Amino acid sequence: MPTLKYFKECLEFPSDVPIADIPTISCLKLQGDFAEESENLYEACKEHGFFLLDLNSSEEGKQLLEDADIMYDVSVDIFNLGPEALMDYKLNMPKDLNGPAHTDTNLLPPIKLQAGWSAQDRLRQNGCYGTLYTQSGRGLAPGTLSALSPLEKPSATSLRLLMARPQPLNDKIISLGGHTDIGTIAMLFHVLGGFQVLPAGSENINSNWHYMRTVPGCALINIGDSLVEWTGGLLRSNLHRVVTPPGKQANCIRRSLAYLIRPNHNGSMRRLQSNVIRPLAKNEEIETRSVDEWAAWRAQQVIEGKMRPQTRGGRPFSMGNTMIAH
Repeated sequence: MPTLKYFKECLEFPSDVPIADIPTISCLKLQGDFAEESENLYEACKEHGFFLLDLNSSEEGKQLLEDADIMYDVSVDIFNLGPEALMDYKLNMPKDLNGPAHTDTNLLPPIKLQAGWSAQDRLRQNGCYGTLYTQSGRGLAPGTLSALSPLEKPSATSLRLLMARPQPLNDKIISLGGHTDIGTIAMLFHVLGGFQVLPAGSENINSNWHYMRTVPGCALINIGDSLVEWTGGLLRSNLHRVVTPPGKQANCIRRSLAYLIRPNHNGSMRRLQSNVIRPLAKNEEIETRSVDEWAAWRAQQVIEGKMRPQTRGGRPFSMGNTMIAH
């Protein structure tokens, strides 16, 4: 979540809604190779698939927060252009998600970005990401995960500027339905509530969804499906969604930044080898598809109703009287 600048403009988060209990991990301690904090991160990735990354004490973390504030300012200016202007720059996404999406036509004009300054490059080059890759890839050879999402190779990595306008208080609108992220790692910055997770093993009904409380100076990190696939289900990607902000916050515009890290387009989805990753079982086949082929296949499976969005990987959990393992 961005710095106090935007939190001061935000109405108070209500105290009478269910809150997700996820750990807070110190970026500074991870950068200092604190063994206990590394273990905490590893457990969070297996148990929750989510954690709050405290950026306050790290110099690179503070820079990341400043960049997030800048992008919030840019987001405000972009959406203030109005719907008529924005429709001239809409993404022509294919309905079935197959084939290329041309995002380089009718680009928005520069608003506040300085010449030579790239928000996405600044984010990707920030040392916090390298630290996350190193610590999340426990038991793997150094550099394994970062090599799967290299800066210099094309990928579907994106920075999304999102905005949802206020809705009637009695209208529990779902802005973004339950899903998992197909990439490697996502870093989310938001100030208002509305982001919810469904605890593993819980029935998918409204009363079981828990809000993520926003915390100044922290980013919300979640593990993506690609990382689950590479680790043979060792880590967890958890079902989440976005709804109308709770309480008085429902009267406010909800803005958020989602930095979604994807692997190299032509990278391999084959399971990684490690002493902490289980080998393929006799009835499992080696994954031979590339990153793009695998992502397109999964998207098509969801569209056709052959695969439903659900929590994947992580520690076994119970569903009623049944123990579920991935």
